[in-house]
Amino acid sequence: MPSTPNPAPHHQRRTIWGWALYDWANSAFTTTVMAVFFPILYKQYWSYGIDANTSTFRLGLGNALASLIVAALAPILAAFADHSGRRKGLLICFTYLGVLMTAIMALIPQSNWFVALFVYGLGVIGFSGSVIFYDALLPQVAPADRIDQVSSLGYALGYLGGGLLLAFNVLMTTKPGLFGLADATQAVKASFITVALWWGLFALVTFFWLPGDANTQPLSLGRQLKAGLRKVKNTLKKIRQLK
Repeated sequence: MPSTPNPAPHHQRRTIWGWALYDWANSAFTTTVMAVFFPILYKQYWSYGIDANTSTFRLGLGNALASLIVAALAPILAAFADHSGRRKGLLICFTYLGVLMTAIMALIPQSNWFVALFVYGLGVIGFSGSVIFYDALLPQVAPADRIDQVSSLGYALGYLGGGLLLAFNVLMTTKPGLFGLADATQAVKASFITVALWWGLFALVTFFWLPGDANTQPLSLGRQLKAGLRKVKNTLKKIRQLK
């Protein structure tokens, strides 16, 4: 009979689940905040009294600027993380930038459209930056022959976690009285708090279960950034071969 592969040791399984559960944690931001509630509250509450076309333009511009900043930083940060070995540390930093900005959204008063857009943009940068380092950790978490499987596990947990919290938040906004909330606006603001708690607390499982950073090249920050930029430049030179 053909031999069956030995099961992964306990510590490896825990590391894999720790990595995958980060998707469970951070997907609450994409579902509740980005996809549903922030655009609604921005237009109806923070842009109260402003022409709909103007508020839509500002929201689109804010999203575009945040995306451009992330796109510009992504290759540099990824190369820096690869060279310095500080993937986990940078994952933690960007995670709690996103968590803090999400919680602050619940405190922004009505008609403060610029503050809301600025805080939201920082939240998007925190979320997107964390995903860079989350993805960069996958090759050192999963064996080469299981990368697709582990990646799919994280993807599935992300859909499940993000969907569950979104369903709860929708219930909060449709029946705010059940939760002791005055109205739908207060419920949406409370939903931002639930996202911050969900993301920040479940991410702790990831941070405790993932191994620590292994910085094998103790270079200065400036030299690490230069090495990161050099790596980006070399990658761009080979872009046609990296389909």
